[in-house]
Amino acid sequence: MDSRNETVGWGLTAVAAVAFATLAFLAWQGRLGFAALALLLVSGAAFFGGRRHLAVAWRRQVDTVAKATFTIVGIMALLRHRIEVDEGVYLPIYSAIAEYIQYVDPGTFILFGVVAMAVKFCGVIASAFGWHLLLVGQGVRYPFWSAIMTAFLIGRFIGTFLPSTIGLDGYTLFEAGRYSNQWSRCVTAKALEKFVGVTGLFLCMVVTLPFGYQVIVDVVTQVGRPDAAPLLAGAIAAVAGGVSLVVFIALVWPVLLTWSINLFGKLMPGGVRVQIEKLAEAVGAYKGQVGLLIAVLVSKFITHFTTAMVYYFTALAIGVTAAQFWPITFGSTIQILATVLSPTIAGEGAREAFQALLLSKQLGGVAQAVLSAALGFIAAEAATMWGGAFLWTRKPGWRPAFATVDGEQVDYEWIDDTEEVTFDAEKIAAATR
Repeated sequence: MDSRNETVGWGLTAVAAVAFATLAFLAWQGRLGFAALALLLVSGAAFFGGRRHLAVAWRRQVDTVAKATFTIVGIMALLRHRIEVDEGVYLPIYSAIAEYIQYVDPGTFILFGVVAMAVKFCGVIASAFGWHLLLVGQGVRYPFWSAIMTAFLIGRFIGTFLPSTIGLDGYTLFEAGRYSNQWSRCVTAKALEKFVGVTGLFLCMVVTLPFGYQVIVDVVTQVGRPDAAPLLAGAIAAVAGGVSLVVFIALVWPVLLTWSINLFGKLMPGGVRVQIEKLAEAVGAYKGQVGLLIAVLVSKFITHFTTAMVYYFTALAIGVTAAQFWPITFGSTIQILATVLSPTIAGEGAREAFQALLLSKQLGGVAQAVLSAALGFIAAEAATMWGGAFLWTRKPGWRPAFATVDGEQVDYEWIDDTEEVTFDAEKIAAATR
């Protein structure tokens, strides 16, 4: 490797280090907003661009340092995230918990905190199983626990820094495509996963709405429109129920989905049309697999239902003895949707704001609502944060115990053993063109 390339590599690596150091400083201050997201993008682009110009021996050392730094800063960002505990008063999560914990029975806090983490982890397993089923439906199969589940945990850890579910979706797609070399199939499975996943959340709203109607009454009463409760409930039922019904029909009759995709493709320019035709062909692989698709929908329903349940147990953990299961679960489904759609990093800020808006009356005050939301985030991340440890197992020679495509074991001949297993958006984009 010539010295000019080496100089470029180290220069870009230095840019990545400075950008990430600035991000770490913002994380220490609890200020993970758009500026932090921009720094993350700059750092990531510079890092992946620079490492290509480094010698293999240096590249591996730089990767090790990067993984260690990312792990440490990720944990710090979680604990230093600032929440509003009183009007105009903001504290890091660890400080807010420390301040409030003196009023909470330690045994109660630990008991329900552990229960919340266990419930959330069950939801993560259900979500990973849904992704596993979608890959199986495309003829791509990996061992569930050692490959699919660990990739999910790594993706959730990476998602600490990213808006919505970008980190989780990106990494699980990356690993599925890397070891199968079937990118179009994996992209189709991921697109359908998002399609079904949102439906699972809307289905949770429909199921919990009748039992959580009081939350709607509380919200419209706060804004001075108590008579609007039936209308708002009807609108939620119509939208959530309508989406759920349409998607259920599409899953039962996948031919309708492929027909719609093909029809849309005919309206597109030639180059785009070819890609849409490939997508329609890949979606067509699910024809005749109704049971599998319904199982995916059930998995995603369980995922979102358990996530909403977490906030009930965190309310109990902080001593809200009057907490009611169904209203809190229903209100949390709306908060989850708002958090998923929020552009903030890991939903920070949006989660607490919507929980305060929706459930402050149910939880006895804004402070309790905000803290239960923050603890819900902590419980969710604590249940999967140790997924960062699996980053260390993804060495250049790592392979799943098996990886089959249409029943045949793949040979991995397309994988360069000198390359670390690192999520690279450019590789995904190039592979799916």
